[in-house]
Amino acid sequence: MAIINYPNRIYKTKVPAIDRELARRNPITVSGGANILAAAIDETISVNSDWNLDSVAFTFSNASVKNYGVTVRNGRRVVTNYNDYLWFQMNGKSPQTITLDEGFYSGTELAAELQSKMDANASYIADGVTFTVVYDSTTGLFTITPSSGTIKYLNVNVRQTLRTRDSIAGHLFGFNVTTAAYGASITNDTEVFGLDSEAPIIDEVASADTDRYHDDIHTLSIDQAVRITTNSGVNVRVDWTAVYEVMV
Repeated sequence: MAIINYPNRIYKTKVPAIDRELARRNPITVSGGANILAAAIDETISVNSDWNLDSVAFTFSNASVKNYGVTVRNGRRVVTNYNDYLWFQMNGKSPQTITLDEGFYSGTELAAELQSKMDANASYIADGVTFTVVYDSTTGLFTITPSSGTIKYLNVNVRQTLRTRDSIAGHLFGFNVTTAAYGASITNDTEVFGLDSEAPIIDEVASADTDRYHDDIHTLSIDQAVRITTNSGVNVRVDWTAVYEVMV
């Protein structure tokens, strides 16, 4: 290594540019592995920030033929207290806040998460109302349909205090304005495309590799994740390591 950062050094003058750059870097390593005879590997890495994927490495216990890959998933990252809740109102009822669990979701997964949380809402359960939430990747639309009654989305719930009145998760779904009227179903006002798409970084089929190293840097947003996969049914141990950095 040509340059090493010594963070405990004290400078009496301006810190040199190279030291400022090295101090910013904080590589994080994650890893995993399994024998894929019984079950495939399917791991997703995502962070609560824009980030860089620095490298991915695979090692295999033997040269058995197997499939493995690394892809960039496009979707939405939900972060607690930053973009995790939104408001809905059934006609004649009080507005309800729906809070999503933190994590990374494709469009289809995000629709399923919203449906699950709406179905679990105590007020809707008491009224005997369930929901169907669907994401259509072709149109970029989320459609929310109650089993009975009519519903609207509230971009701002004026009955709440300033701290909690905004639907801070609405934009994840393309809901940016309050629905004009109650409806038997509602759709987002702004199309959101590509939330179910994946782009390959490594895509190996019927490979006899015993190791693989990929060190191209990939600059990713908070709404992108890295997915590491293999097939199953092959008696080989697969170990993988990924190195990434959170952008500051």
